[in-house]
Amino acid sequence: MNVGAQQPFEQIVDQFIELYCETGPGLSIQDDRLFQKFREFWKLATGNANHPALLGQFRVTLTQLGYRSSEGKWPLWYGITLRELGLRPLSQAIQTQPVRLYTYQ
Repeated sequence: MNVGAQQPFEQIVDQFIELYCETGPGLSIQDDRLFQKFREFWKLATGNANHPALLGQFRVTLTQLGYRSSEGKWPLWYGITLRELGLRPLSQAIQTQPVRLYTYQ
């Protein structure tokens, strides 16, 4: 990975959370719903770069950022949910919220 041209995965997740999520006590969201929106964001932010373990890396990064989840194939994430903005198609949302384009390989 060319560190000069590429951004760490965590920065992409951070930007997704900043733009499309609310965080705090009492919030929760199903993993599949959160990941579906993250995958859309990933495609826009990276120019549809291929990542061999996108779901797994997303889950690991959320855990590293301090979010907790239930057990199971599609866990429930605690302390995070999608904003109303995040419910619109991301291609519409970026018209008002610019997305930094990342190169990721």
